[in-house]
Amino acid sequence: MKVKETKLLQTSRLREICKDKNINFESIAILLESVKTKKLLKRNNYHQQKINDIIEKEIR
Repeated sequence: MKVKETKLLQTSRLREICKDKNINFESIAILLESVKTKKLLKRNNYHQQKINDIIEKEIR
């Protein structure tokens, strides 16, 4: 149960930080997920491609 509570606290804190810094929380969440996927799949290119996709999306 403590792991779930910690994860919720971390997510809410990350939302607060994103709001304070005027950053899109969904983009940060996607990047964090891509890091997790990279570690699971051991694919170096996947993480970099996600970063590039999000940057290009935000620029448009």
